[in-house]
Amino acid sequence: MSSETALDLSEVDPPEWHVLVNGTVYGPYTLGQMQGFIGERRIGPGTQVAEGDGGAFLPAEQHRPLIPALKDMHLSSTEAEPSGEPSNYLIIAKLTGTGEMQLISAINRLGKFAEIMPGVWALRSSVKQAKLRERLRQTVTSADQVMIANASTGRLAWFNLGPEADVHIRRVWDAELD
Repeated sequence: MSSETALDLSEVDPPEWHVLVNGTVYGPYTLGQMQGFIGERRIGPGTQVAEGDGGAFLPAEQHRPLIPALKDMHLSSTEAEPSGEPSNYLIIAKLTGTGEMQLISAINRLGKFAEIMPGVWALRSSVKQAKLRERLRQTVTSADQVMIANASTGRLAWFNLGPEADVHIRRVWDAELD
């Protein structure tokens, strides 16, 4: 397909969405990309989002086009998830406020843990990584950054790092080595 016949979707789904994370604006993104970020739980109901050039940043749940994806995310997170085999997790958090005690309390309820160094915890839990991520997300603010490495499976999860970090992490984590 030449550039003259390439399908141009910019009028159907223009990149007009922006995301505010820790004072940094990311974007523009298309509605399809935003729905994908919601499905991956990179954007939650309280994430600050703006639609259009110069639009006000409001919680994602206040943007009508994002509500169906947010509802789907909520439904999938409330489904019962069977307890899995125990896994070893490494949790790394950069907390901006006073939420450390809430995070430690949440980690304590999820299994056996030890603080390795400030902002880094080792956790052994039978909770699956997606559920662990969701529970920790509920205890921190949108300005707090968290990364969860499952040492048992090699899987990585994170939230509030921003879409650009998301792209960089994905390029590295499963990259082919020469």
